[in-house]
Amino acid sequence: PGVTSQQVISLLVLNLSPPIMARATEALAQIPPANLFCIALCVGVYIFQIIADPMLHSYTLCPRNVLFLHEFYRILTSCVFHGGLLHVGFNMMSAAAIGSLLEKRFGTLRHIITVLWGMLLTSATYILVAYLLHVIFGYDELMYRHSLGFSGVLFQLSVLEANLSPNSSRSVFGMVRVPAYLYPWALLVALQVFMPQISFVGHLAGIFVGTLQLYGVLDIFIMPSDEYLRSMEDWPSLRRLTGREGFVRTPAEGSAAMSHVRDPSALIKAVRQGIGIGIKFFKDVLATLRVMIFGYGRANENTNIGLRLGGRGGETLLGETSGQNDDADDDWVGLPSVSSPTEVESRVV
Repeated sequence: PGVTSQQVISLLVLNLSPPIMARATEALAQIPPANLFCIALCVGVYIFQIIADPMLHSYTLCPRNVLFLHEFYRILTSCVFHGGLLHVGFNMMSAAAIGSLLEKRFGTLRHIITVLWGMLLTSATYILVAYLLHVIFGYDELMYRHSLGFSGVLFQLSVLEANLSPNSSRSVFGMVRVPAYLYPWALLVALQVFMPQISFVGHLAGIFVGTLQLYGVLDIFIMPSDEYLRSMEDWPSLRRLTGREGFVRTPAEGSAAMSHVRDPSALIKAVRQGIGIGIKFFKDVLATLRVMIFGYGRANENTNIGLRLGGRGGETLLGETSGQNDDADDDWVGLPSVSSPTEVESRVV
């Protein structure tokens, strides 16, 4: 009682043993500079939240406040503010893993631009969905809802990482394995089931933006080309950044790191494939429900009963005779003869 969160953090820091601090320092040294800056920014903002205790609703993403009160700063602040220690902790651990892998593969400059555009576009997509629901269906709840956290950008990055991963499948919380390219979608559903209070639309917006970037749609409009990024690395104004230890240069054209999907025309094929997977999943769910209700074998049996009662395929109701087989009845010679009881007894003896 009476212990503040600042005191708790101070005690944790003071009680960290030197081996733990050494391992933490070594782990931080493996994180490329752009991703390390993103993590440091979010952690620094959370420390500010602890010390200053600002009114969190002033920094969250609220579509109504952005559109009608013109509080556009919320588009960015909502991405770096978090709701608690676990929230920022899990997000930063995910950022350290996913962001570092992508930065090492595509370069520091592209990662910086990807995260900046991700913050803008995921928030803008969230606001657009809320506004369309308000205008078309009169659904206002999303317009007044407050959301915050870096997870929208993380879902954007997870789409890129999952589709570029050499692994063909991934485990979702150790419960089920799914194809790697479906992992962000499976994670979206799983998180919503276990933590229904989190922002489904915010995470979905991240998947949407990540998909557009994966198939090169963003390259057409806003993302700089790899050639331009390589020329930026020679700018004198960026020497302090490019000269830092751990800076990752943009891979050369045709290198293995650049062999990923950036073809907008492939997006149509991916959408068709996704629709097919959704339809198959829906059919499988219906088949499972039918088996759960009727049991194995009885589901088809009940279906056949319905067909027979409907008189389809030449089948008739009980007690009725089909007129199509009247001619065949004349050829029926009756049941085979049965021996009398005396004959049976004599044979047994």
